[in-house]
Amino acid sequence: MSDRRFQSERRRDKRLKARDRRELSDRRRSRRYQAKEGTFAVFVTRKDKLGQIKDISMRGLSFRYVNDDRIAAAAGELKIIIAGYGLFLDKVSAETISDFEVINGFSVSPLKMRQTGIKFVDLSPEQKFQLGRFIRNHTLGES
Repeated sequence: MSDRRFQSERRRDKRLKARDRRELSDRRRSRRYQAKEGTFAVFVTRKDKLGQIKDISMRGLSFRYVNDDRIAAAAGELKIIIAGYGLFLDKVSAETISDFEVINGFSVSPLKMRQTGIKFVDLSPEQKFQLGRFIRNHTLGES
């Protein structure tokens, strides 16, 4: 292969990689914030899921839960609970956008953990206000 052709292909590959990075960063349109310890989500469907919130944004959140081998539903309602406070936000329409097993090489527990990504759907103005308040008061900063 000629030197000129090799350099041309390298430049093209760099442009493609830069475009892929931009597209990946553009997928997240809202900043994500790391949730404080003691904040929990309950995804209410026929097979409820309860777990600790990992991160949250104005568009959705992710949380980890113990895998019970039940298939997660695609849509349902979400509740946010704060330890020592109780129910913070209730009846938030939501959809599952991801759900995967969390691999932890250091765990000696036989329990398998999963992480699910949830997208909020049609938030009311009051829910948006409450969500903003939660992010201000119950997160550790951007994740």
